[in-house]
Amino acid sequence: MKKIVKASALAALSLALVVPAETTSASAKSRVKVISTTNVAKRAYHGKKGNIYTSAKLSKRHYVMKHYKYTTWYMTKKAVIKNKGKKGTLVYIKAGNKSGWIYKKYLTAGKAPVNKAKVLANDSISFNRAMLSASSQLQDEATGSYDGYKDMGSRLTYGYVYGNEVDEIKMDRTALLKVYKLFKGRFNKSQNADLAAMASQIKNLQVTGDNWQLATTKMATFGATLGSLIESLA
Repeated sequence: MKKIVKASALAALSLALVVPAETTSASAKSRVKVISTTNVAKRAYHGKKGNIYTSAKLSKRHYVMKHYKYTTWYMTKKAVIKNKGKKGTLVYIKAGNKSGWIYKKYLTAGKAPVNKAKVLANDSISFNRAMLSASSQLQDEATGSYDGYKDMGSRLTYGYVYGNEVDEIKMDRTALLKVYKLFKGRFNKSQNADLAAMASQIKNLQVTGDNWQLATTKMATFGATLGSLIESLA
């Protein structure tokens, strides 16, 4: 009896050694056949899901699209494949130094949406940095944390306190022009033109002990106009 059991065990072991595993990377690759590949006109796309592969054979996943939903990709090639007996269309996309193949069904034509939260966070940091160039009076009014563009813009629109010494006024001018540069071009055509004209006036104004009040008035008007437009971005 012991000999029979031992022989059965050896037979089972022999079978286990010769029977291949159910799924291997080689067999997975062989299931995908590239039928055709063609170049296409370069177009912008974006997506929220799907995997991006290193090749049209889908042999290796390179990126996951859900991590790049605010990225604009450009399509330049198209491939028709057969995967497990089913036909599908892949496209080759590229964004900066990232590229790969993805099923076309996961893409939407056009540029990716703006990541508003990230833009606001960056603008808040840059706004604070700009205000650090201002006089201490202006810094006290305008720096800090902001709930949004409405809060940020209101720091320029309401309760704006400027320095009244020539050096302080020049510091405030530098700060205002930095804020203008940060938001330059974000408004409509006429608003951008008006701001550009006001910024030019402020920049070229010769600030002296005799005209400090005029300079402060012009900057307050410019700051209120700019602040109101920043509020409108909310």
